[in-house]
Amino acid sequence: MNTGVISFLIIIGYLIFMLAITIVNNKKKKMEETAVGFFLAGRGVSAVLLPLTMIAAMQSTFAFLGAPGMYYTHGISYMVLILSQVWVAMMVIYFGNKIRKLSLRRGYLSIGDFFEDRFQSSYLKIIASIISVLMTMVFLSMQYVGNARALSIVTDGFISYQFAIIVAVVFSLLYVLIGGASGVVLLDAIQAVILMVGMVVAAFIALKPVGGVKALFETTAATMPELLSRPGPQGLYNDKYWVMQFIVLPFGIWLCPHIWNKSLMAKDERALARSAISIPVSQVIIYAFSALFIGLAGHILINPSELTAADNVLPLMMTKYSSWLVAAFVMAAAISAGTSTINAMLLVSSQIVSQDLVLFGRKDKVSDKQNIFISRIIVLIISIVCAIIALRPPETLVQVVQDVAYTGLAQLAPPFIAGLYWSKASKKGAAVGLTVGTVILFGTRILNITPLGWPGFMWAFFINIILLVVISLMENKNTLPEGFGNISKI
Repeated sequence: MNTGVISFLIIIGYLIFMLAITIVNNKKKKMEETAVGFFLAGRGVSAVLLPLTMIAAMQSTFAFLGAPGMYYTHGISYMVLILSQVWVAMMVIYFGNKIRKLSLRRGYLSIGDFFEDRFQSSYLKIIASIISVLMTMVFLSMQYVGNARALSIVTDGFISYQFAIIVAVVFSLLYVLIGGASGVVLLDAIQAVILMVGMVVAAFIALKPVGGVKALFETTAATMPELLSRPGPQGLYNDKYWVMQFIVLPFGIWLCPHIWNKSLMAKDERALARSAISIPVSQVIIYAFSALFIGLAGHILINPSELTAADNVLPLMMTKYSSWLVAAFVMAAAISAGTSTINAMLLVSSQIVSQDLVLFGRKDKVSDKQNIFISRIIVLIISIVCAIIALRPPETLVQVVQDVAYTGLAQLAPPFIAGLYWSKASKKGAAVGLTVGTVILFGTRILNITPLGWPGFMWAFFINIILLVVISLMENKNTLPEGFGNISKI
């Protein structure tokens, strides 16, 4: 039996072990299935589990594949990801706790529920839900790509990329359909620890053959100094793009539905505070050190002719500079990272489609049992669609997510924040701003234009804000719905 086969069996064994935990946990719960239980774990995730599930949701296969690939391609300019994460932590504490309290009072299951309730607008609920689910499906498809690439490479071609996608789809479906939110949270807690350890181990493996951290930077400075300065070898991270990232990344990441709904899952304020702290801590360990070392070491250790895609830096390094057994375990950690994020995205995508779109206006007319059945069917459909998209992947996963998914989701920020903090934010202002901003965003991207040298996102985002504010001021009235209460005191 060759090492590729053994590596495959190790990873499959790990996935089966996680499935066994899900089944046992599901039997122990023995509670009636409800929408709140299936999608939000009964709004009771503790201060121990919430930080771990937050780490697992944010740290996907991008940590193992995409991030080293971005450092390999653009150098330390990609450090903007870590620098911007302090804002995500602040959003979790302030916006997250406010929306948690509102959701308890008003019964929200999604951001669409908030928009409908706050602005008394079915249109805003539907457009916010469509943006959320479409952008999440882009992200989800890239997770399948990352898992399949990792599995195919570490098994030395024993299984094809296509079959690896099938493996990822089958196990993610089983985890979500059997475990629901409580099962996903439990797996996240285990996988968060595994992925953090795996990433650190991978960094040590990358550093050893180049002679350590000091030698890594000295060699990089001597052979390819542009990796150590902005805008990087390809000139991407110029001043305007750099500024844009400080807006796109915090808002785009936090408004990812699988991140945003952690606030609705939280048991209390302490759980949210600890999850906020976990964000910068995990980001620094994974992206400021581990992924950076791996990406830079790739230029020294790997012949460019061997690298079909920048995202393959880590798996190639593992197969060349560690034993097959260590490589298998590290890539199992990578796959666990991807699986945890896939689980969360599948669950929240099915929630948005079923609760906000398919059952729009009819949730009260179906039983909990019928509701969960419909949601499980939608999980299956979304998984298959995303797997089909993943069959023809782009070269760089992170770039797709940053330039498409995060920018789309960030368009929800102006009406969301204004709705939380400004009593005069109006339905018309929010609707016009969000609609025009979204059209500008994807119009400039499709036409591949950057007016006055600024990325289309910047035009879309600030025009979104301007329209919301100007139209709301023109109406000049308190728009809070009856029973909403004093926003500032929530």
